[in-house]
Amino acid sequence: MRIQTLKSTSPFLLFIPFLFLYIIFVIHFHTDEMFGDEARYLNFAQNLLNGFYSPAYPKIDLINGPGYPIILMPFVLLKLPLISITLLNALLHYLSIIFVFKSIQLITESFKTSLLIGICWGAYFLAFQEMPCILTESLTLFLISIFSYLIIHIQHKRGVSNRFIVAAGLSFGLLILTKVIFAYVLVLLLVICTIYYFLNKRKPIILKTLFVLLISFSTITPYLLYTYSITGKVFYLSTEGGKVLYWMTSLSEDEFGDWNNNNFDANCYNKSFCNASFIAKNHQDDFDKINKTKTVIEADSLFKAMAIANIKRSPVKYAKNWFSNIGRLLFGFPASYYFQAPTTLVRIYVNSILLLAMVYSLFVMVWNWRKLPFEITLLVAFSMIYLGLSSLVSAYPRQFNVMVPLILIWTTYAITKSVKINLKIESNL
Repeated sequence: MRIQTLKSTSPFLLFIPFLFLYIIFVIHFHTDEMFGDEARYLNFAQNLLNGFYSPAYPKIDLINGPGYPIILMPFVLLKLPLISITLLNALLHYLSIIFVFKSIQLITESFKTSLLIGICWGAYFLAFQEMPCILTESLTLFLISIFSYLIIHIQHKRGVSNRFIVAAGLSFGLLILTKVIFAYVLVLLLVICTIYYFLNKRKPIILKTLFVLLISFSTITPYLLYTYSITGKVFYLSTEGGKVLYWMTSLSEDEFGDWNNNNFDANCYNKSFCNASFIAKNHQDDFDKINKTKTVIEADSLFKAMAIANIKRSPVKYAKNWFSNIGRLLFGFPASYYFQAPTTLVRIYVNSILLLAMVYSLFVMVWNWRKLPFEITLLVAFSMIYLGLSSLVSAYPRQFNVMVPLILIWTTYAITKSVKINLKIESNL
């Protein structure tokens, strides 16, 4: 009887306790003091209100896309308290639970499974860390969740309205403008889907997806034209790419490819020890050369040249750093010259379960790939391409956390389907 009552309840009400939890979390941990990237996003929002995005040459600054600053514009224009932005993060995180729940309902047709996974995602506390901050993660995971739902909805519902296709394309486009690495995910998906279209009989299904991807590309085209107009570079989305690749290619045996800033003190959170002097010993000469460049565009090109030279010099060391990078994505470990905290163990315990689910699900889906619904294949490709690209440059757990909603969707599909198959086999025996 209780399940029937829950089934008739709107998912917005079902998961409302999480919204209250997130609001309390944000109020408790929010501070108006700026940390890390927070001030930069607000400055970009102010730039947009002033009629431009990046300062003019030679002070070009394209470190991140305009997606999040666009969202921040009303808050900056109205001079709302900074906590109102982080309360929006709480709302976006809550809404992501709804779309994960609805996605799993569509693919499993099981209310209990959808409710369980929705609760699991809502309680995934590793993704809470950035919620009280003016950072992109809450918006990113919301966009990934709604994009996943729309893709599944488009393929599951016959005669679906074109507005769902447009909404899916726009959500992916805004995701790219928020996290520019997804632009490369888009390009690879376009190539894969185009090839798949000519080789597969399910052309109408694939054609819907191609329309979604083309709408996404058209959404980011104005930004690509803008960056070309001020840099002269085609498909140029960020001035930070060279730096994150440079750190990933560190040749020191005592370093593991983790990112750092220009002062080498990005990880100096331990009051009794700062690792800046150790890192400076290996990188100060390179940064002295970088500091002589006139623009961040030139610096980005030099970083890329240094990174490529490092890879050519020692591809084995780059492979070792790549292996370490996967550890950082999943577990926040290892970090160069850094004292680990016991909280790392918590991340290892939680994400190890998720990693096992991913490995099992991938095995199940590869074994039965001909029977997979196209939307599941697409979402798996989406997440694997993103994680694969993220592993090639310096990465951190928050880059993995935003993909967890999508991972939960396709792992749930694979596990529930394989369990049903096993139960049928056992009943026949």
